[in-house]
Amino acid sequence: MLRFSLQRFLSAALTAFVVVTLTFFIVRLVPGDPATALAPASATPAQIDRIRIYLGLGEPLWAQFGLYLQHVAAFDLGTSIRTNQPVLSDILVRLPASVELAAAAFLLQVVIALPIGILAAVRRGSRLDLLTRLTSSTIVGLPVFWVSLMFLWIFSFLLGLFPLGGRLDLQTDLDRVTGFVLIDALLAGRLDIALEGLHHLVLPALALALPSIAFWTRLMRGSLLEVLGEDYVRTARAKGLSRRMVVMRHGVRNAMNPMVTVFGLELVALLTGALLVEIVFAWPGVGNYIFGSLQVRDYPVVQGSVILIALLYVGVNSIVDIVQARLDPRVLAAIQARA
Repeated sequence: MLRFSLQRFLSAALTAFVVVTLTFFIVRLVPGDPATALAPASATPAQIDRIRIYLGLGEPLWAQFGLYLQHVAAFDLGTSIRTNQPVLSDILVRLPASVELAAAAFLLQVVIALPIGILAAVRRGSRLDLLTRLTSSTIVGLPVFWVSLMFLWIFSFLLGLFPLGGRLDLQTDLDRVTGFVLIDALLAGRLDIALEGLHHLVLPALALALPSIAFWTRLMRGSLLEVLGEDYVRTARAKGLSRRMVVMRHGVRNAMNPMVTVFGLELVALLTGALLVEIVFAWPGVGNYIFGSLQVRDYPVVQGSVILIALLYVGVNSIVDIVQARLDPRVLAAIQARA
């Protein structure tokens, strides 16, 4: 097990280096010049050249890359061209908003998808099962950006049931302690602001979660159906255990094993998928920060954000592999056999 864990972490380190390298060079293939974007309209070519030198863009590309690797190794992602603040600090300030949105979407997925998937598997072939499969097949392919626009148009513009965007109303003032609106409102004893924040959170969280709810429903249904066909489940039924006991104790518990892999990666996927949702709902998170930086060719922000997201993916994926191998020795044995 120790050897397997070390292999996973070494593989993660190699992947991280490749991600850093590719990100650095791909960002510089994007058309446009940060110095020109930052310079005023009346700037002369000489002034633009001075801005380019100030930003370090006058050095050869490989020299820039070597310097950037040194900074990344020291957890220095550079300074934002747009805000003139350290990229890591800017991201950490906006991270609670993105985490709050992703956590709410994740909670909606668990609460909605798993029970529906279990019911569809238990009532296989019923109208509920047919409706579940038809609906999930339709929803799972919908782009998050389109879902967000439709939700905003229907529930905000047409029906007026939810706010148009933001985490709170413009006139609401709340002292920042943790950065999480719901937690900060409760710490301040302001239940009204907490409810207001929840009202702002529901629509973007549901828009972000909807395609994944369909995927999780199908995954839970398929996993449970596979488990219910196993010999030990039939043996439990033959012993006279109730259907509810067989499904919950022997079926659902074992069907959740494949979901372990999905849980960890889904949290990271929600954080990255939130980028588009944040743009539509004017949510002041990391996604909006990246979008604004792309518009002015803010290289350090784009690089730093992509690298952090990629490292998060790699780290979570490695941890999930180790946990899954720990929970199910057959996974470790299969990997070792291939090696």
